[in-house]
Amino acid sequence: FDNLSFSDYTNSCSCPFVLVLIDLSQDLNNISQKIINIYEHCSIKGKKLCLALFQWDTIDTEKNLYFSQLLQQLGSASPIHRLVYVKDIISENLISPETWLEKYILESLLEGKIHISSKGENKIYPLTVKDFLAGLQKIFFLSGTAGKEFWMVGDPLTDLDLAYLLKKYLEDTNESFEIEATEANRSNIDLNSLGNSTRRIGEDRTQMAIGLRRLETQTKQPRLYKLLKIKNYLIQIVSHIKRKKIKTKEVESTKGLIKRTSEIVFACLAFIYLFFTAVYIIVTALALVNLEESLNLIRSGEIKQSVKYLSTSQFYSKTGEFSYDLISPVFSFLAPDFQEKNHNMFVFLTYSQSSVQNLQQTYLLAENIYQSIGVKESGLNIHDAALALRSNLSQVYENINQIRLLTQGRKLPKVLDEKLSQSAEYKNISLVEQQITQLLKATELIPAFLAGDEIKNILLVFQNSSEIRGTGGVVDYLLALVLDKGRLVSRNIYTGSEIDSLIHADITAPPLINQLTGSESWLTRDLNYNPDFPSTAENFSAVIEKSLKFKPDTIVAVNENIISDLLIADKGIVINGQNITSDEFQRQLPLTSPNLLYRQLIDYYLDRFFNHNISLLSLGRVIAKQTIENQLLFWSHEENIENMIIEQSLSGAIIPHICSSSLSELNDCVAESTYLNESNFSLVPVGHNLRRRIAHKISFTPKSTVHEYTVDYKFIKPFENLNRDLMEVIQIYAPEDSKLGPVTVNGEPISPSSVLQQKDHLLERFQIPISLKFNVDNQLLISFTAPLKQNLIVPFSYSITEYHQPGLIPGGENTELTIVLPENTRASLLTAPAESSPEGYKYVFPSKTSSFGIRMVPVEQ
Repeated sequence: FDNLSFSDYTNSCSCPFVLVLIDLSQDLNNISQKIINIYEHCSIKGKKLCLALFQWDTIDTEKNLYFSQLLQQLGSASPIHRLVYVKDIISENLISPETWLEKYILESLLEGKIHISSKGENKIYPLTVKDFLAGLQKIFFLSGTAGKEFWMVGDPLTDLDLAYLLKKYLEDTNESFEIEATEANRSNIDLNSLGNSTRRIGEDRTQMAIGLRRLETQTKQPRLYKLLKIKNYLIQIVSHIKRKKIKTKEVESTKGLIKRTSEIVFACLAFIYLFFTAVYIIVTALALVNLEESLNLIRSGEIKQSVKYLSTSQFYSKTGEFSYDLISPVFSFLAPDFQEKNHNMFVFLTYSQSSVQNLQQTYLLAENIYQSIGVKESGLNIHDAALALRSNLSQVYENINQIRLLTQGRKLPKVLDEKLSQSAEYKNISLVEQQITQLLKATELIPAFLAGDEIKNILLVFQNSSEIRGTGGVVDYLLALVLDKGRLVSRNIYTGSEIDSLIHADITAPPLINQLTGSESWLTRDLNYNPDFPSTAENFSAVIEKSLKFKPDTIVAVNENIISDLLIADKGIVINGQNITSDEFQRQLPLTSPNLLYRQLIDYYLDRFFNHNISLLSLGRVIAKQTIENQLLFWSHEENIENMIIEQSLSGAIIPHICSSSLSELNDCVAESTYLNESNFSLVPVGHNLRRRIAHKISFTPKSTVHEYTVDYKFIKPFENLNRDLMEVIQIYAPEDSKLGPVTVNGEPISPSSVLQQKDHLLERFQIPISLKFNVDNQLLISFTAPLKQNLIVPFSYSITEYHQPGLIPGGENTELTIVLPENTRASLLTAPAESSPEGYKYVFPSKTSSFGIRMVPVEQ
């Protein structure tokens, strides 16, 4: 566009047209005042103004509406503006990505994998800069456009089409490329609903393909690309020197003069090279030291000091990178491996510094939210704060993923590799990823507690796993909280018997509870019989509404483990002159139910929470740990919130799961979900003195899968003066239409007539009453057969999701899975490391609900 020229905007600028470009994904603080000033200046000078809003991957309707209303107010008398909404803009040179689409394509090419929606129907509207400028010309120069709004988008392209376009050009060059359809499906733009103001640009796909080819070539030859840049840079310098026309003095050439000059030049070059090498080594080391100190300060909550050390680290890092750029051409030829490792080190520094910066911002945001709890009219917008918190945590998660990739396979200099191998943070980087994932889930629930104009009724159920129950343990206490925009209105704690005394009509107990307890009434302490927490939460809601005239908006169930973890973080506390540690609390807990010490500790930590005396870092770690281990369950009466978390472990919902993500692209995948759940109804708090070893064996027939559970019970402490058995209910969730096989305890069969069966959420639920002998080893065997929708044909994939029961000992009672391979088959893919055995593969599930998948192919393949 030779007829277009651009210059920076100033008040003295004489250009007749003013273009304002706004990236909605960036921080837009003070943008409103800037627009107002520009609008007033353009109005006075008679200039035409165009405001272009660049959308990110999704359309930000809230910000679009804000700028539309702002411009309408400013131009209410005589509009001079044109408002343009731009979606999915992309340049032909993708090597320096700026927009989300450019970054999306570049990351996909570099990783050899693209993430798309599960349906592959999310639409993208690629618009080149050339077409964008062409559209701007018409908007500026055509009459009648003042005060109007326009959409500029390219022809629609689904993310699946884009994936195959990338795949085609990469596979043409013998490079593998994967398409992973695991992202969320979202609603697409209805172009017709945007009216006549929509401008659809006919995108030339060949231009995009040429850009992709150029990008793909450059990413494959980074050294060549860098050398070309250096060459062009040197040519410019030489040309510049030639133009100066410096007069030179002719001197007589002699061998001595040549030799002396050469020695001086060589010495100068060597000195400069050694100087910058020393600078590079020293400042890079200082950058790493300051970064480590900044991270340590975050762990201790000293954010201001952490920010200072991070700024110092970033300064040293930039200095080191500049110094290295000057000496790197030599390394690129003499030691290309060293060159690559040093490049990776600076990338590592960038991601690490970005992560620390995001952690600092996350801490401050979380601290603001925490300090607003219990404060009247804090002025904090909870929705915005929670959104910013999730955004920062998401960025930290992405950075940690990149750091984990860089720290694997000896991609960094040896000195840094050795340093990282001794760092506790980098040793546990997978755990940090898990904690951030759980904190991301927790932040989604903050508005359910604190946001909105209505009063929030919250019920916390404190369970005691000394008597194991469906959702964790027997109900010891129920805490009723009333919050008004985070301010505590009332706080009352009740035992189950106190709630029962306030109910005038008895609630009929389920058959097996009636059978084992001898009570026809369903007592509050037994309300959590159903392992499916949404169902159990509705029971609690109904009972609390009848007894307290208090309808909970939110119900949270926790076990005593949350108190134990807080005690560990505090290294013990003193209550009534007694030193209470986590071990002492666990020792006293089984003595009585409800337990008085349990209540005292609940009150103690509630007081500290509402007075903001609990360390935010300790609180965050405890919540993340409890969520990872399935010890924290959440329910909301708001359907949209419940639907949002229904597939997350903290919802406690028992539903069928789909195939593991690494097997989801295969059409022949069989997915099953199972759950072995145990409840103790003997009024004997065996607690952790009864240990379990749970084994789950799965084999295959052409028409079904065969499941066998073996549970070995061992008492590690004798129970004396008991003349009865330990009465329990085992609840098995199996695939739909499963048939229960033999059930035996210590070799004695359980009568099929005593077993209850029903369908729950597309799963079969079997309720089996059993009795165990005290002080001896016991063994429980359960088998069932799950029919398949179609006959198994090798090759095929299989994915099993095993639910983990809250209240079990974390890490001590995990299910051991055995997959028996069909005859003449072998495993070609495992979704997690597993131990090979003569039967097949053995895998131990972690202390959380999780999945394991396997791909089976004929032996000859």
